Amino acid sequence: MDHPFSVLLDAYRRLWPNRSLTSESLDEEESKSLLYEMITRELRDEWTHPRVRQTPEVKFYYAVKRVASSDLPNDMKIALIQAYLTAMEQ
Repeated sequence: MDHPFSVLLDAYRRLWPNRSLTSESLDEEESKSLLYEMITRELRDEWTHPRVRQTPEVKFYYAVKRVASSDLPNDMKIALIQAYLTAMEQ
């Protein structure tokens, strides 16, 4: 990826402002870990009541759609979508 993970984490915060993420300063490895943790939790739909949770594939679709329709620069969109792909493949 061309962007540092701290920048991608900030972009993630802009797209999902209601997610409670740490406000302290993180180094690159901590930013990467937190970004992938948040993406994985989102794909598992952990913030939704268990009876109405959706499959990871559906959550992936909605996340990519949200990233693609955002006002982020195109290279940032691609980097975030790549992070989602990486998380989805694991």
